[in-house]
Amino acid sequence: MDNKLNKLLDYLKGLSNSDIDRIIDYVIGILKVNNQQADRPDCPHCGSKHIIKNGHKDQKQRFLCHDCNQTYMRTTNTLMDKSHCSPSVWSEFIKDTMKGESLTFCKKKYHFSRVTAFNMRHKFLLALQDFLKHNPVTLSGVSEFDETFVLESFKGTGIPLNFDRKPRRHGAKAHSRGISSEWVAICTGIQRDGGAIVCTVNRAKPSKEELAGIFAESIEPGTLALTDGLRSYNVFKDLGICPVVDATKEDDSFYNLNTVNGLHSYIKGMYDHYCGVATKYINRYNAMFSLVFRSSQELPSNLFSSLCNTSTYRYWHSIKDVRQFNLTCI
Repeated sequence: MDNKLNKLLDYLKGLSNSDIDRIIDYVIGILKVNNQQADRPDCPHCGSKHIIKNGHKDQKQRFLCHDCNQTYMRTTNTLMDKSHCSPSVWSEFIKDTMKGESLTFCKKKYHFSRVTAFNMRHKFLLALQDFLKHNPVTLSGVSEFDETFVLESFKGTGIPLNFDRKPRRHGAKAHSRGISSEWVAICTGIQRDGGAIVCTVNRAKPSKEELAGIFAESIEPGTLALTDGLRSYNVFKDLGICPVVDATKEDDSFYNLNTVNGLHSYIKGMYDHYCGVATKYINRYNAMFSLVFRSSQELPSNLFSSLCNTSTYRYWHSIKDVRQFNLTCI
């Protein structure tokens, strides 16, 4: 052990301060996970505490539940389930994904294929969607609502045969003027001092029914909803959820949409950085955007702890899920 520590110190002497800070953050993240792992974690299948150790599999401790008689390991149902990558790799990969690093960057950094990087990214994005289902965002106080638009994209698969338009290059304009069916709406709601909801369910302008489906159960009574005047948002008032104010018609500077416009700028910036996102995967990225915008530096470590600790929630998804599960079809 002493020899390994001495060798590590020799390596550290040749690193810059920024590299050492990254190593420290990485070690702290691993320690948090280790500290949260119980000696005998509760059964992820039934939640029972009647657990015994049951040998090892692939050099990992296996457990047996006396109540449901099922075996499991610490990674069962977690993001790392059935993964060959270590917790340290997953921790760093999550940080890089939330920073917007490309698949090519991750491929070179972690020395695995681009396909593996793609699968790991989308397993993480699917886990984020599951996380938001178990920990839904609620909007209260003063909340701003608006929508932004991105062009539909078939990135990674190519445009279908006999489609109603020709393929376009990245950065090209829509074939039709105005907000046509080529545009995919990203509906956003954000509390000025709280969380955000980002979701896509339609093309062009959203209807009352679509907005109610996205936000109705997430708005607390007494919330002040500020909008850009789109009549569809009046559904919040019609359903008796909260008052709706058109911020564009008010002279008081209090009534503005600066927060939601900042969220839109962040989303558009990320889309440009990614050179577009396939429309079928758009809600996976929307989940990440809603969490990352205005988040603290501790968010990646906290998410890693939540998604990679044994619990009755299932955060694991297969490669088949990556290709077929929870796709956006509009």
